[in-house]
Amino acid sequence: MTSFLRIPLFLVAFAVVATNAWGQAVGRRPLGAVRASSKPVAVDGDLSDPIWKSASRVVTFFDRQTGKEAVEQTVAWIAYDDDAVYVAFDCRDSRPESVVGRETLRNSRYQNQDDNNGTEDYVEIALDPFLSGKRTDFARFAVNPLGTRSSRIGGGRAGKAEWIGDFDAAARRTETGWAAEMRIPWATLNYPSGGKDLTIGLNFVRFQYRTRIESQWSYTGLQDFEAEEGRWSGVVPPRNRFKPSLSLLPYVLPKLVEGQGHGRAGVDARYTATPDLTVVASVNPDFATVEGAVQNIAFSRSEQFVPERRPFFLEGGDYFEAGSYYSIGPLFYSNRIGLFDTGAKAFGKLTPRDSIGVLATADFGNRTDAVVRYRRDLSATDQIGFYANRTDNAMAGDHSGIVAFLGKLRHGNIGTNWQLIGSGGTNAGGAAAQANVEFYNGNHFTSIQYLDVAPDFRNPHGLTWFTDFRGLRGFSMWNKEWRRGKWRSANVYTVPSLTWRYDGRPFQRGGDAGFAFETRSDWRFGVNGTYSAFENQLDRTIGAEITSGATNRFRQIGVQFDTGVRGGAPYRAFGPKFSFRFGSRLDLIYAGGLQELNGWTRQQILTTNYMINREKSVGGRLVVQNLPGEKPAVNGYLSFRNAGEKGTEIYLLLGDPNARTFRSLGMLKFIFAV
Repeated sequence: MTSFLRIPLFLVAFAVVATNAWGQAVGRRPLGAVRASSKPVAVDGDLSDPIWKSASRVVTFFDRQTGKEAVEQTVAWIAYDDDAVYVAFDCRDSRPESVVGRETLRNSRYQNQDDNNGTEDYVEIALDPFLSGKRTDFARFAVNPLGTRSSRIGGGRAGKAEWIGDFDAAARRTETGWAAEMRIPWATLNYPSGGKDLTIGLNFVRFQYRTRIESQWSYTGLQDFEAEEGRWSGVVPPRNRFKPSLSLLPYVLPKLVEGQGHGRAGVDARYTATPDLTVVASVNPDFATVEGAVQNIAFSRSEQFVPERRPFFLEGGDYFEAGSYYSIGPLFYSNRIGLFDTGAKAFGKLTPRDSIGVLATADFGNRTDAVVRYRRDLSATDQIGFYANRTDNAMAGDHSGIVAFLGKLRHGNIGTNWQLIGSGGTNAGGAAAQANVEFYNGNHFTSIQYLDVAPDFRNPHGLTWFTDFRGLRGFSMWNKEWRRGKWRSANVYTVPSLTWRYDGRPFQRGGDAGFAFETRSDWRFGVNGTYSAFENQLDRTIGAEITSGATNRFRQIGVQFDTGVRGGAPYRAFGPKFSFRFGSRLDLIYAGGLQELNGWTRQQILTTNYMINREKSVGGRLVVQNLPGEKPAVNGYLSFRNAGEKGTEIYLLLGDPNARTFRSLGMLKFIFAV
């Protein structure tokens, strides 16, 4: 813990003083609540229903990039009753024939937002029932011109429709653009219990693909300050109608492994104790049918981050987030916990300002794991919190854990966040700390942080990039969008570092920089460079990227390449990629990698999926890897999935999605909703 004495706390003090000295309040748009005055709306995209004549009317959407009124305007309406919240959009478009709808898979917008944010027209309503101003508390509901629905409930929910919570939506083309309607049941939302009148945060968002303009009703600015959301006041949620509910998802999994029959069965359970507190449990879970992400072969001196895809850990995942990917590393990295016999987690709101997440898993006789996360919202922009974890792994002789205190403040365009972490147990005992000051100014963002990680710091459930170093790291980015001309957008970034080991030796000196721009014809060009000394090794590279169809994942092809010196050795890397949709149902995605660094490394990933209908699909993946000094490894699998809606789900897999090399494996999994 002695490293805490070395933390330059003046950075935190400076940030607190600065945020109070130079902060500036930003207005938030008010909207009065109106109860539905007619029978529930028929959700069909037809805005002639009587309900919209008396609903709260929302006008004047602002271009998020310029802050000016959007050229193509949108009108929205919202009303509610004891059953649901009702929303409608009238999206005006001077070229209605150019409205674009592509996605047909439910929840596709939130599965991979990097790919799906700008591929088509869509509208979205964001609801913040606790008025916390925290992105993780928002419930988001979106629909595209095809009527494809997507939702992401505050706190995070897994993919099963019975657990996500259903909502209705529909859309239709009109002579002046397109229109959409939504019906969002209160049972789908997390909201404060107690039956009090609420002021709910909300915002209405529209993305127009033809112009690539995102417009919003309550302007949150270029930095997307969610605290500037609108205020929907006077909402009376249903009183005395909530009943605790228990839903069970038992499964059976017969499988054939190398000609030998095996079987497995288990159950997942979800208990909604209050509208804002949930308990999830799993007995004898199976993750064999969950396709894991493939780690890429890009050069990295630290362990690479691999996204989590297992439903148990995704459910309520936002309540367990702690630390920062861009500093010491995520304090909770659920991939550290493997298959277990039984597990449970409770998460949600204790009060509108107090969030909690508690998780425990047990692999009987071998290992137990526990995680606790608490957050207190001091205001819409300020918070403090606590995080702790513990592992007891008899097989590995590991008994260790951490305790962390975290905080975040922001006033106006200046903010700060910090972490103070202590570790203890097996091969641990050191501390880590981070203090960060952030400056926001329109198109520009700059972050300066001090990092201090002791040599014997160890987090059994975290992803710690490096230990035994201290020093400064920065990040600065400028971005810009243009509404006319050949160029659509551009961004420039730089990431400098100045750090040293605990014994005084230089650790990392130098940094990365780059710029990229997109054209109106949907090409993206980028250039990046690295000049850094990592201890006594030199990195000096330059790279470039070219992509056609930058915002259209259904017809995209690109390549990136790098050359120079990595770790003092000659380095070259080449990465082609493409993704195409053939017709309206068949997707084909390829990502390749070829890298020369003390030998050649190759990786090819080909993924395909055919949508039979919105519930059924056939697909597969082929992965070929060739590492220096090793034989080529080839793995592939085929699958049939009847999933994505309510009721029984069926998964048929031939092959193991997560093996390194192919093995003879057949699995037929049935999941029943009880």
